[in-house]
Amino acid sequence: MALYSRSENNAQSLKLLNTTEKNSVDKYDWDNTLIVDGPSTVPGSQGYATAARRSIYIDDVEATLPENKLRGLTAPGWWEYFTYTDASGNTRHKAQHLVSFKDAPVNTADLDDNIAADVASVITISGQPVNQSTDDDDGTATFSVTAAASTGTLIYQWQLQTATGTRWTNITGAISASLALTGLVLADTGKKYRVKLTSSAGAEEVISNVATLTVTEA
Repeated sequence: MALYSRSENNAQSLKLLNTTEKNSVDKYDWDNTLIVDGPSTVPGSQGYATAARRSIYIDDVEATLPENKLRGLTAPGWWEYFTYTDASGNTRHKAQHLVSFKDAPVNTADLDDNIAADVASVITISGQPVNQSTDDDDGTATFSVTAAASTGTLIYQWQLQTATGTRWTNITGAISASLALTGLVLADTGKKYRVKLTSSAGAEEVISNVATLTVTEA
């Protein structure tokens, strides 16, 4: 397969490289984000964030949905779509229109519905995460959220911010409605937690309120 890279003049257009070796070149977008094929949590070789790249097909109806327009998928046809999590913990989107269609055939029940919604889908949170307290003898705490999606299945991703930090980072494996923590110590006091919610039907991303952890001496 061919690989793509930004051109040397820092333009946002993509440049085709004459190679079939997947790892023969790092592919960087204009904002120094490393681009990979498909979902990835592997950091870039120079420490940059990693973006996932997918080819997405949008039909006439999908092109009208707000969920897709927010991702930059604004017209029928084939798109090259990129996504990554920025320092604020938000999902960033970029889409490049590759091929347009005057009358795009209907595209339903496919494998890209979590990105290219077929129908309108909304996520609502009825129970926000709340602050949790524990002592260093018990050392356990559980944060949870109650939410629902009008269409599709909810997708959870809990995030952490250190007590003195400003960056939100995804917690590996924390992909359910509850986040159970163990082995907590006094140094964990002040850590903040929240959860990002998306859906298998491509609903617009929703982020919960922030909850803070307090650990006291037993």
